Amino acid sequence: MEHLTIKENANTILKELEWLELLINNRLSHFFNPKEEFDYPLPPVLTRDESVFAKFIMQNELEDIDRIIIAMALAKIVKPQLFDPLLLKNKTFDTHYANFGGLYDKSTGRFEPTLATATFLCYNDNLLDKLNFIERFTSKRVFNHNEVLVLKPIDEGDHCLNQSINLTAEYYELIVTGKSYSPRYSSSFPAKELKTTLDWKHLIVNEQLFNEIEHVSTWISHQREIESNIYLNRIVNTGYKCIFYGSPGTGKTLTAALLGKKHNLKVYRVDLSQLVSKYIGETEKNLSRLFDKAENRRWILFFDEAESLFSKRTEVKDSKDKYANQQTGYLLQRIENYNGLVILATNLKPNIDKAFSRRIQSHLYFPLPKTEERYKLWKQSFSNIVDFPDHFLKTISEKYELSGGNIKNIIQFAWLSSKKLGSNIKENHVLAGIKKELSKEGKSFGTN
Repeated sequence: MEHLTIKENANTILKELEWLELLINNRLSHFFNPKEEFDYPLPPVLTRDESVFAKFIMQNELEDIDRIIIAMALAKIVKPQLFDPLLLKNKTFDTHYANFGGLYDKSTGRFEPTLATATFLCYNDNLLDKLNFIERFTSKRVFNHNEVLVLKPIDEGDHCLNQSINLTAEYYELIVTGKSYSPRYSSSFPAKELKTTLDWKHLIVNEQLFNEIEHVSTWISHQREIESNIYLNRIVNTGYKCIFYGSPGTGKTLTAALLGKKHNLKVYRVDLSQLVSKYIGETEKNLSRLFDKAENRRWILFFDEAESLFSKRTEVKDSKDKYANQQTGYLLQRIENYNGLVILATNLKPNIDKAFSRRIQSHLYFPLPKTEERYKLWKQSFSNIVDFPDHFLKTISEKYELSGGNIKNIIQFAWLSSKKLGSNIKENHVLAGIKKELSKEGKSFGTN
């Protein structure tokens, strides 16, 4: 299937590059023979193409020049020789033709196309068309919100047409392989993708909490509608922030993963140990890089143990207090402006700064499961592993206050204990696991 996707994308790319090559040749022919009528080649018809690249072009309703820009960015990587005809020099001045835009790369001997190259190919010297292009391009959502391109000025202070064209890693991967982009964990992006093989039936929570989760899910479903409605987005935030708080092991992380899975969105769990720095200004830089990369991609950002980063501001007594408060203020600003879903997970909600709380749309409390919920967790967890009598599951559900995370640890302990003895899981293995888990939390095994 993966091989087929790459093949389909390659066929679409080939069509676009053949069109680009024909456009270059026809434009140059007309440039050097202006009396001849310019033969504008029509773009490939992609309505029957099933490739991810073709769907991207059609769904975003790309104009001819938009497609040419992307084709040039691809040609730089897979077929740079397409630009060789643009290396021609003006013999009168012994320089490259300024009309062609672009840059001669001395290190490679190649022509580096710019936006000016695209306008030359599509519009030649038609000033009105060029000005209209500049106005449209600076506001075009597919380029400026989706971050399809990396545009770099040739010289500092150059106008927008003098920018070299490169595809972002995200869209190169999408166009070539059909896969959505996943940044690698690094110092500039200290977050790992959070996935789950579980489904909603595995999330055992009370009805009130489930309704709150559904509320967040509804916002995700209608996010695009909010963004596109100029009247609605004046009142309703285009981003959504919520706090998941409660004891460990009660389903906060699973809920975040399930929301992403339901809506086919990537969820990234931010590594706060790599984000927070003792050096002044470094934490803000790390946060800036993180949010810049996530912006406009609809990623869900999941900050676990958020109290370490979003703690209450303190009275300023020294420079450290002042810096800490500035850091919190910066966080407020970036989260306020983020247009996706941000989830702050904490076991210690009272430690979250009040200014954050005011900006939070939903506060979701994940309590320890009640007896009935614990029974469902035990029964579901042992399903297809061991068949315990129902009265045993009800007894341990009633007697021991445990979270879903506790139960998971207990089952692992019981399974390993049984393997050591070469037997199936027995009730005494489970009880030993419960005792061990309770002792970790300073609770007595005999306490009801």
